[in-house]
Amino acid sequence: MAQPKIFHLIHKAHRALFRAADQLLIKRYDITAAQNALLMYLEKHEGATMGAVASAIGLKNAATSGLVDRMEQRGLIERRPSPQDGRSFVLVLKDRGREIASQSQNLVRATNDYLLEGFTKAEQETIARFLETVVTKAETYEPVGMDQASSPSARITK
Repeated sequence: MAQPKIFHLIHKAHRALFRAADQLLIKRYDITAAQNALLMYLEKHEGATMGAVASAIGLKNAATSGLVDRMEQRGLIERRPSPQDGRSFVLVLKDRGREIASQSQNLVRATNDYLLEGFTKAEQETIARFLETVVTKAETYEPVGMDQASSPSARITK
C-alpha cells in the first residue's frame, strides 16, 4: 500500500472545514470562521493585544488589523487604550460579540462531535495526538536542501 499523502489530505480537510464553517457561521451569525475564532479567543482573554490575538488565531498582524477593523465597524468588538501602555490598544468584546461567541460554542462543539462520530475514544485520542504532532513538526521543520528534503535527518529544529 502506498504511503498516504498526509500533506495533501490535511490541506483538503482544512479547506473543506473552513469552507463549511464559513458557510454555516455566515448563515447563522453573519460572521466568518476567522471572526468567530477572534470572538472566542476574546471571550477567554478579554483585553488581549492585537499581537496576542494574531498569534492565537494564526494570522499575520496586518490581516488581524483588517479583521479587527471590520469587526469593530460591525459593533462586535472595540479597541480600548491599553492600561499598561497608552500607545497601544487592547481588544474587548461588545455585547453582540459576546452573545455570538457564547452561542457559537454549541455549534463548534456539535461540529467537533460530528467529525469524531464513528471513532472510538482511543482512535479520537490518536487523531488528536497525530494532529498536535503535525503542528509541532511543521513549526520546526526546515529542510537543509532540496536533494536532502526526503531524509528525516535533513531537519533542523528552530
